[in-house]
Amino acid sequence: METYQTQLLLDNIACDIARAQWSIWFNTQNPFSFNGNDMEDLKQIQQQYPNTVCDNPITVEYAYENIKDSFYHTVVNLNGLFCSGTFISPCPDYRIRFCCMKNVERQQCGATYNSPMVMNHLRIINGIEAIPHSWPWAVTLEYRGKHECGGVIIDQYHILTAAHCLGDPNDLTNYKAKVGVHHRQFSGQLYSISQLIIHPLYDENQWTKQNDIGIIKLAQPIVWSATVQPICLTEKTLAPPLGKTVFVAGWGNTIDGPADSSSDILLQARLRIVNDCSITCQGDSGGGLFYNENGIWYVAGIVSYALGCGNFPTVFTRTSAYLDWIQTMIR
Repeated sequence: METYQTQLLLDNIACDIARAQWSIWFNTQNPFSFNGNDMEDLKQIQQQYPNTVCDNPITVEYAYENIKDSFYHTVVNLNGLFCSGTFISPCPDYRIRFCCMKNVERQQCGATYNSPMVMNHLRIINGIEAIPHSWPWAVTLEYRGKHECGGVIIDQYHILTAAHCLGDPNDLTNYKAKVGVHHRQFSGQLYSISQLIIHPLYDENQWTKQNDIGIIKLAQPIVWSATVQPICLTEKTLAPPLGKTVFVAGWGNTIDGPADSSSDILLQARLRIVNDCSITCQGDSGGGLFYNENGIWYVAGIVSYALGCGNFPTVFTRTSAYLDWIQTMIR
C-alpha cells in the first residue's frame, strides 16, 4: 500500500467544505517513467478524467513520499504541480487533488470568500502581501505580456480602470485582462478585450487628469469562482465620507524607482479618506480604492496619478461622480 508522508496545502488556503468540496486524488504520472520528472497538470487531468475537476480551483492539496538525498525543483499552483528532476535524482511520486466550489455562481457583488486583512499597516510603497484572492475583483491589465495598470471587475464583461491606462482605444490585440491573480507569474486567467472605452471628456494633455476613467469590455464573460468576483459600484448616497477607512491593492511600484519595479504579488494598504486621497504608487494606476459598508465592498475611486511614489499624494477619480456614465456604457 502506498503511504504519503508529506501532505501540503497551496498557500495554506483551506477548502471550506461548507461551500466547496475536494476532488478525488490524482496521480497521472510516475517520475520513474519520465526520466525523474513528475507532473500533475490540471488541463491534462481534465482531459483524462472529464467532469471531475472545475476550471478554477480555490486551492490544491498535494502529497508525496520523501526521497532521501534527492535534489529536485517543484512548482505548485492552481494549474497543478510540476517537478523537475533527473533519472539519478528523481522527483517524488506526487499526487494531487483540487478544491472546487459546490456552486461558483454568485449574484451579489462586493463579497469575498477569503476575508482580507483589515489591520493597520503601511502604504503600498512599503506595503504587505495581501491574503491570496482576498480582493477577488482586482485585475492586472497587461500590455504585450507585461503589467501595465490595475483595474476592478464590476460585472462579467466589464472592468473599471483609468483612462490614461488604455492608450490607443483601437489597439485591442496587445491588451489583455488577467483576473484571479495573486502572484502575477503563477496564477490568473487571461481574457481578450473587445472594446476600450475612454471617458469623452478625458484629455491626456491636461496635467490634472480630470475625467481619468475608462472601461474595459471583455470578449468573453468572466467565469465566477472563489478567486474571481465583482465589486459593487458606489451609489452617490454611499460615497465614503472624509475619515472613512479605505483600502488599496495592487502590483505597483515597491520602491521609489523605475516604472518597471512592480511587485509580483498583490500588495495592500489601509488608509483614510482625506482631501488629497493620498497614497499608493504610479504603478497602481487604474487600481481601485475599496471600502466596506455593512459587510459589502464598494469601489470608491480609481487611481489616477501621483507626483512621485509614497512621498506625495495620489489622486483618485471618484467613481460616484461617474455612476451615470458607467451604467450607460455597460448596458
